[in-house]
Amino acid sequence: MTELLIFTGIFLMFGLVYYVDACFGWQFAAWLNGQASSPFSSIKVPVKQDAQIKALQERISVLEALVTDSSYELNQKINRL
Repeated sequence: MTELLIFTGIFLMFGLVYYVDACFGWQFAAWLNGQASSPFSSIKVPVKQDAQIKALQERISVLEALVTDSSYELNQKINRL
Protein backbone atom coordinates (compact mmCIF):
# COMPACT_ATOMS: atom_id res chain seq x y z
CA MET A 1 0.00 0.00 0.00
CA THR A 2 2.83 2.40 0.81
CA GLU A 3 4.42 1.74 -2.57
CA LEU A 4 1.19 2.80 -4.26
CA LEU A 5 1.07 6.02 -2.24
CA ILE A 6 4.70 6.81 -3.04
CA PHE A 7 4.17 6.15 -6.75
CA THR A 8 1.01 8.29 -6.76
CA GLY A 9 2.83 11.12 -4.95
CA ILE A 10 5.71 11.09 -7.42
CA PHE A 11 3.29 11.00 -10.35
CA LEU A 12 1.34 13.97 -8.96
CA MET A 13 4.56 15.96 -8.39
CA PHE A 14 5.64 15.45 -12.01
CA GLY A 15 2.16 16.40 -13.17
CA LEU A 16 2.26 19.58 -11.09
CA VAL A 17 5.69 20.51 -12.48
CA TYR A 18 4.56 20.14 -16.07
CA TYR A 19 1.26 21.93 -15.36
CA VAL A 20 3.07 24.95 -13.88
CA ASP A 21 5.47 24.95 -16.85
CA ALA A 22 2.58 24.99 -19.31
CA CYS A 23 0.45 27.60 -17.52
CA PHE A 24 3.04 30.13 -16.44
CA GLY A 25 5.90 29.53 -18.87
CA TRP A 26 8.27 28.67 -16.04
CA GLN A 27 11.05 26.17 -16.56
CA PHE A 28 10.75 23.80 -13.61
CA ALA A 29 11.25 20.65 -15.70
CA ALA A 30 14.29 22.14 -17.45
CA TRP A 31 15.65 23.36 -14.11
CA LEU A 32 15.26 19.91 -12.55
CA ASN A 33 17.11 18.40 -15.52
CA GLY A 34 19.94 20.97 -15.24
CA GLN A 35 19.10 22.75 -18.50
CA ALA A 36 18.05 26.12 -17.03
CA SER A 37 19.70 28.32 -14.43
CA SER A 38 16.45 29.63 -12.92
CA PRO A 39 13.03 27.96 -12.99
CA PHE A 40 11.16 31.25 -12.69
CA SER A 41 12.53 32.99 -15.75
CA SER A 42 10.32 32.53 -18.76
CA ILE A 43 11.77 32.33 -22.23
CA LYS A 44 11.68 35.75 -23.90
CA VAL A 45 12.65 36.77 -27.40
CA PRO A 46 15.28 39.54 -27.39
CA VAL A 47 14.12 42.93 -28.59
CA LYS A 48 16.43 42.88 -31.62
CA GLN A 49 15.03 39.57 -32.85
CA ASP A 50 11.49 40.76 -32.16
CA ALA A 51 12.04 43.80 -34.39
CA GLN A 52 13.52 41.63 -37.14
CA ILE A 53 10.58 39.24 -36.97
CA LYS A 54 8.12 42.12 -37.23
CA ALA A 55 9.98 43.59 -40.25
CA LEU A 56 10.03 40.22 -41.99
CA GLN A 57 6.31 39.72 -41.36
CA GLU A 58 5.61 43.09 -42.98
CA ARG A 59 7.73 42.18 -46.00
CA ILE A 60 5.93 38.86 -46.36
CA SER A 61 2.54 40.55 -46.25
CA VAL A 62 3.62 42.96 -49.01
CA LEU A 63 4.90 40.07 -51.15
CA GLU A 64 1.66 38.14 -50.61
CA ALA A 65 -0.33 41.18 -51.71
CA LEU A 66 1.77 41.49 -54.87
CA VAL A 67 1.59 37.83 -55.80
CA THR A 68 -2.14 37.47 -55.20
CA ASP A 69 -2.91 40.58 -57.23
CA SER A 70 -4.71 39.74 -60.49
CA SER A 71 -2.57 42.14 -62.55
CA TYR A 72 0.54 40.16 -61.54
CA GLU A 73 -0.93 37.01 -63.08
CA LEU A 74 -1.85 38.93 -66.24
CA ASN A 75 1.72 40.26 -66.55
CA GLN A 76 3.11 36.74 -66.16
CA LYS A 77 0.84 35.46 -68.93
CA ILE A 78 1.83 38.34 -71.23
CA ASN A 79 5.53 37.75 -70.55
CA ARG A 80 5.17 34.07 -71.47
CA LEU A 81 3.80 35.01 -74.90
